[in-house]
Amino acid sequence: MASLRDQFQKANLLSKKDAKRLAHEERVQRKEVGREGLESQKAEREAELQRQRDQSREQDRQRQAEVEVQRKAAEERAACLAILESETRDPGRGPVSWHFELQDGQLPMLRMADADRHNLLGGHLCVVRKRDTDAHVYTFLATHLAKRVRRMLPERVVWAAPGALDA
Repeated sequence: MASLRDQFQKANLLSKKDAKRLAHEERVQRKEVGREGLESQKAEREAELQRQRDQSREQDRQRQAEVEVQRKAAEERAACLAILESETRDPGRGPVSWHFELQDGQLPMLRMADADRHNLLGGHLCVVRKRDTDAHVYTFLATHLAKRVRRMLPERVVWAAPGALDA
């Protein structure tokens, strides 16, 4: 295998005179350093390469961990959206009018059955927005599912009985 110096000469990037000068400087440097010096330089280079490899592996592990966290978050978000699609229940048009306050101070009203009102006030049901785009379309969701949804999509859980989502 040709040395790098030979390849530079073939590519006309290095003249013969410069190649001889570089070879002479290498011989002088090797003679000044000696065998132990050359071995220590080689060991230092190896140690530096190993340190760089270790650092690269650690960065790869960190990147992989970040990707894994993002993947799990995306899976949990998808699961919460599926819960909102499949587990919510329409309040219906019962005889009881019930007003609740949103975080922005608005007071929407829902008409529902008396049993649903008792479940809401008892902390068994929560009021949620089924979709982001539904400004004032609300549905009911069981509290144990609303806890999970609130962790990923807090803006969707609009009302819960005091203390119902704390446990």
